[in-house]
Amino acid sequence: MKRTPLNFPLLLIVLGFIFGIIFQDNFLISINYSILLSFISVFLVYFSFFILKKYTKITTFTFSFFLGILLYSIHYEPNIKNNYTQILSQNKEYTLQGIIEDVKNNNLSIKLQFADNYKVTGKISLHIKDSISVNEIGKSILFKTKLTSISSVKNPYQFDYQKYMQRKYIYWQGHTDEYKVQNKTSFSLIIWAKRLQNYLATSLDNYAFSNESRGIIKALVLGVRSDIDSETYQEYIDAGAVHILAISGLHIGIITILITKIVNLFLPKRRKIIKIAIVFSILLTYAFIAGLSASVLRAVIMFGAYSIAELLGNKRARYDSLIFSIFVLLLFKPNFLFDVGFQLSYTAVLSILLFLPLYNRYFIYKNLIFNTISDIIKVSIAAQIGIIPLSLFYFHQFAGLFLVTNIIILPFLGIILGIGIFVVILANFQVLPLWLVKVYDFLIFSMNYVIENISSYKTMIISDVYFDKMMLFISFFFIGSLLFYLYLRKIKYLYLMLISVIFFQIYLIFDKYKEQKISQIIVFNQYKQTLLVKQDNGKITFYHSDSLKLPNSYIKNFCHNKSIKNIDYQCLNNILSVKDKNILIIDEVIYIDDSIKADYVLLCNSPKINLEKFIEKKSIKVLVVDGSNFPTMVKKWQKTAEKYNIPFHYTQEKGAFIIQ
Repeated sequence: MKRTPLNFPLLLIVLGFIFGIIFQDNFLISINYSILLSFISVFLVYFSFFILKKYTKITTFTFSFFLGILLYSIHYEPNIKNNYTQILSQNKEYTLQGIIEDVKNNNLSIKLQFADNYKVTGKISLHIKDSISVNEIGKSILFKTKLTSISSVKNPYQFDYQKYMQRKYIYWQGHTDEYKVQNKTSFSLIIWAKRLQNYLATSLDNYAFSNESRGIIKALVLGVRSDIDSETYQEYIDAGAVHILAISGLHIGIITILITKIVNLFLPKRRKIIKIAIVFSILLTYAFIAGLSASVLRAVIMFGAYSIAELLGNKRARYDSLIFSIFVLLLFKPNFLFDVGFQLSYTAVLSILLFLPLYNRYFIYKNLIFNTISDIIKVSIAAQIGIIPLSLFYFHQFAGLFLVTNIIILPFLGIILGIGIFVVILANFQVLPLWLVKVYDFLIFSMNYVIENISSYKTMIISDVYFDKMMLFISFFFIGSLLFYLYLRKIKYLYLMLISVIFFQIYLIFDKYKEQKISQIIVFNQYKQTLLVKQDNGKITFYHSDSLKLPNSYIKNFCHNKSIKNIDYQCLNNILSVKDKNILIIDEVIYIDDSIKADYVLLCNSPKINLEKFIEKKSIKVLVVDGSNFPTMVKKWQKTAEKYNIPFHYTQEKGAFIIQ
C-alpha cells in the first residue's frame, strides 16, 4: 500500500476538533455538559487503547470532538462570571470605562474595564457622533451609553452581522455623544503593534507618492487598506489578485522563502536551531510591524511551523507541522475556524503541498525561465483547486484570468515587497530619498496598470454564481477522492469521484425544481423604505417604494441564493396575491375597494388611516408593519391590533414577513 503524505492520527484529531467547534457554535451546550462529555471521552480513550485495544480511531475522534466543544465553551465569553453580559442590563444607562482596541471611522471596539465603578470584562462596539484618529488606539475612554445586543438577521440570506461580531467576541453595542478619551495608554503588545503600524503608515504621507500608489503601499507592506479607493480594490478582485492587498499567507510565504534561502547561504547545515530562531524572529518582527492582526499571526505560525520542517529536512513533517499549527491556533482561539481568511490560507497551502508533488512528476524543465513560469502556473493551479469552492461559496465569483495575473505579478512580487519594507523603514527615519520614491511609485503604478488591464476583460470574470453549503461539501468530497486516487491508485476512489459528480448534478436539478415550485411573498425589513419580493413559477419580482434607493445588497444576496435569472422590478401595487392569499398594501395614498379580500395588510410610509374602522370592515389574519413607518405610529397600531386580537408583525423587531 502506498504511503499518504499525511499523518492520519494527527489529521483525525484535528478533524474531530474542528467538528466539535462547529457543533458547539451551532448548538451551544452548557459548559458543565461540555466538561462532563470531555471526561467521559477520556475514559473511552483509556478503555479502547489499554483494555479493549480496538476502536482506537473512533474513540480518538470522539475525544477530539468533545475537546473542541469544551474549548469553544471555555472561550465563549458570556460564560465568564464577570463578563458584562452577566452583570449589566440592556437598555439601561451606564457610565463605562474601557480601552480603545480598534478604530474604524466613528465605530470603536472597546475592551471594558468598569461599569459604574464595578469591574467588568468583555468587548463592545461603540458608535460615536464623530470619528477619532487611529492614534487613539490603546487609550482609555470614559462614556455614557445604553447597551443593546447586536441586531439579529432580519431578512432572508442577509449577512449575519450579529454572528460575525460574536465570533470577534463582541456581543453588545452602544451609541454615545458623551465621551472623553484620556491620555493614559494601556500596555498591550497588540495595541502597541497597531500604533506602530499606524505610525509607519502615516510616515508615508510625508512623501510624494501618488494617492493610488500610497494606498497600495500601505496595504501591501503594512496591511492598512483604508486608503485604497473602492474602484482600485474591485480591479484587484476582478483580476484575481486581491490576496496581494491583504497581508497573510502569500506575503509571509515570500518572506519565509527569502529568509530561509539567505540563512542557508550564510550558515552551515548543522546550525539548524540558529536558523529556526532567525527565521522566527524576523517573521515575528514583521508581524509586529503589520499590527499583529489575526491574519498575520496565523500566517506566521503556519509558515513558521512549515519552515521548521523545511530546515529540519523532513518532507513528511511539512504536512504534520501545518496540521499541527491549525490545532494550536484553534486551541487558543476556536473562532479562527470561521474566519474566511483562515479557511482560504490553509486550504490554499494544503492544496499546494498535496498537488504540487503530483505536478512535479511530469512538468520539470531544465531551462530556468521555463521552469520559473512552470512553477508559478503549477502553484497557482494547485492553490486554486483548493480555494475555488470556498471562493464561489463566499464571493460567488471566480477570476478567469488569475493565471495571467500570477504569471505577470508573482515573479516580481518578492522584489516589490522587499523594496516596500525598505521604503517604509527609510520613511520612518525620514531619510527616504526622492529618487527611490519615484522608482517605487513607478513600480506600484506599473502593477496597478497591469491589474487594471487584466480586470478590464469582464467576459473572463465569472460572477453571480449560485453555490451553497451542499455544493461546497460535494466539491471538497470530490477533491478529497481525487487526492486519494492520485496517491493510492485505487479504483474505489475513482468511483467516489464519479458518484460525487453525479450527486452534484442531481442536487442542482432537484434544487432548481424545488425553487420552481416555491410561491411566496416576502416583506423585507428595510429602514425608511418598502421592499417586497414575489417568487412564483421560477420568476422573481421586486416591488419597491423608491427605485433610486434600492437595497442592492439584499436583492443580490437573495438572487444568489435562489439561483433564478428571471428577475423583474416594479413599483408598489396596492395588492399582491400568491396561492389565493392576498396582501393589501396601504401607503400614503390609498383607495380601498371593499370587495377585495385582504388576508394580510401591510402598512408602509406612515399612512393616515383610521385603523379601527378599517379592521371592522376587513377580516384580516395578520397586520404587517415595515421599517418605513414612524415609530410612534407603529406603537399606536400595535395597541389597536392587540385590542382586536389581530397578530401584529413589525419587521424591525421580528424580521421579514413571509407569506407562502
